[in-house]
Amino acid sequence: SELAERYNALTQILTNQTYGDEEGMQSPNVAEGQSEFIARVDASIAARRLTRVAGNRLKADYRLLTQTEASYLRDGILNERERDDLDARLDALDARVGDTDYNGNNNSLTPRARLSAIAHAITSSNLSATVQAQLRVEHGDLSYLEAAYARLSTTADDRRYLENRLSDLERRLQIRTRY
Repeated sequence: SELAERYNALTQILTNQTYGDEEGMQSPNVAEGQSEFIARVDASIAARRLTRVAGNRLKADYRLLTQTEASYLRDGILNERERDDLDARLDALDARVGDTDYNGNNNSLTPRARLSAIAHAITSSNLSATVQAQLRVEHGDLSYLEAAYARLSTTADDRRYLENRLSDLERRLQIRTRY
């Protein structure tokens, strides 16, 4: 019976590709996250938080990381050192994209930082002077709103309103700069 229990435990380990006490500890598959990462990089390029060259370098570095993961998985399982290495490299890539904070939370850019990026995008765009002037007016309104919200204790609705207005302006700049 002991031999049968040990055989069943070994079969379970091979099926799960992990020991029982490590279940759920496996890092997400790097290759599976590639499309999401590329979308984040493209969004940062469109929002002018990254240059196209920096974005392409990030995408290439991510492809290299998927190759590293594949070489680590040749024996079928990641050991702790390999898992830590992949996690550290993923964190470094995330930090270079700049849309997450150290803990992996999204939207780490403050409204003030986003307004600064919008101002830069307006001045460096190829938009007509009339359109740029209109966007500067909206930018000014949002700057006053952000400053007021920074001084006051705001509600979730207030923060959501500012977030929506910023996102709308970013989206419109992004669409216009593509053409």
